[in-house]
Amino acid sequence: KAIVFYELALHFNPRCAEACNNLGVIYKDRDNLDKAVECYQMALSIKPNFSQSLNNLGVVYTVQGKMDAAASMIEKAILANPTYAEAYNNLGVLYRDAGSITLSVQAYERCLQIDPDSRNAGQNRLLALNYIDEGSDDKLYDAHREWGKRFMKLYAQYTSWDNPKVADRPLVIGYVSPDFFTHSVSYFVEAPLTHHDYTNCKVVVYSGVVKADAKTLRFKDKVLKKGGVWRDIYGIDEKKVATLVREDKVDILVELTGHTANNKLGTMACCPAPIQVTWIGYPNTTGLPAIDYRITDSLADSPNTNQKYARCFSCSYYVMQFLPMRLEPS
Repeated sequence: KAIVFYELALHFNPRCAEACNNLGVIYKDRDNLDKAVECYQMALSIKPNFSQSLNNLGVVYTVQGKMDAAASMIEKAILANPTYAEAYNNLGVLYRDAGSITLSVQAYERCLQIDPDSRNAGQNRLLALNYIDEGSDDKLYDAHREWGKRFMKLYAQYTSWDNPKVADRPLVIGYVSPDFFTHSVSYFVEAPLTHHDYTNCKVVVYSGVVKADAKTLRFKDKVLKKGGVWRDIYGIDEKKVATLVREDKVDILVELTGHTANNKLGTMACCPAPIQVTWIGYPNTTGLPAIDYRITDSLADSPNTNQKYARCFSCSYYVMQFLPMRLEPS
């Protein structure tokens, strides 16, 4: 319907650059990048210094790997509107994808000077800081903690929970992630989703997947067949997701994203579960005081890591007692 109305707007006013730009946004969201480029270019033919279209065209060029063209467009957007915070964030993404991490961090920090509350730039900066060789562990730790303290102020925290205090009931474990599709995280999370003891544990999955694929459907089918719960939360406000977690009476909530794309750290900041954990999706602390534990091992973090942890519990990889091996009967 939106496409129809924007096309009607262009029918009555062929020089409406805003309608062209908004059509481009829709086509980009639908992964029709060539059509998006066409719309943005049309907008710029009408309004050459239209900062939004310059920025949006730069974003599409970044996705397409046309780095020089992307930089040119985003820099023109900044020239047209020097206080365009999101353009600086997108410039940071471009530099990051090109491997220029120092320039990337500088662009994010310029965005944050203009808009201190920019969540995208704040989290993108933290992610990028992990990859600066000369960056110290203390600086990295402090940057995450400072971000976490500021972020927590944006959300009201629950301080009590109505979870039944019955010793022999199943433990309710929730997993929240946008990456339950063909994504690197999915290869790690498949094991717990498949091999949980569903008799003694109730598994609730909060899936923020943007576009489901065959792997998403396979995960969902496995969880439901084993008696778990699958909730699709893409597009739902993070505070409402926290309410869902409360209603499900989750005992342990595990987030699998950290500061990477489409995370639900806003949900975690609400403290909807009495115990909250981060695992596998991010190579460092989230910095959120609301998250109690980070699961790691000697592969994700070497034993001599200098990263700071408030507390450390070490256990063996192998928690089962294996029987002695013997040859099969001939």
